[in-house]
Amino acid sequence: MALRVLDPIAEIFKPAEGKPLRGIQSLDGKKVGLLWGRHAGSMKFWPVFEEVVVAKFKPSEAVRLYKKSTWNPAPLPDVEELATKIDYALIGVGA
Repeated sequence: MALRVLDPIAEIFKPAEGKPLRGIQSLDGKKVGLLWGRHAGSMKFWPVFEEVVVAKFKPSEAVRLYKKSTWNPAPLPDVEELATKIDYALIGVGA
C-alpha cells in the first residue's frame, strides 16, 4: 500500500490580459448576474437575498446561473456567457 500526498493548494486560473474592467456609478437599473452554487448553507438565504437585490436596485434584467454542484466552480464557458449579458454580478456560496 502506498501513501499519496497531494498539494492542497488549487491551481489558480489567471485570465489572459484583455479588456480592463469597467466601473459603474450605480447599480440601479443595470443588468445583474446572480451566480449561485446552491450550497446547503445558503438555501434559505440566497432566494431572499435575490428578492432584496431586485427590490432595492430594480435591475433591468436579472440573469441567473445556478450551479448543479457545490463542489466545483461554475464552468468557465457558462461564466463567460453570463458576463456578456450583464453589467455586474453577485456571486454566492460555492459558486
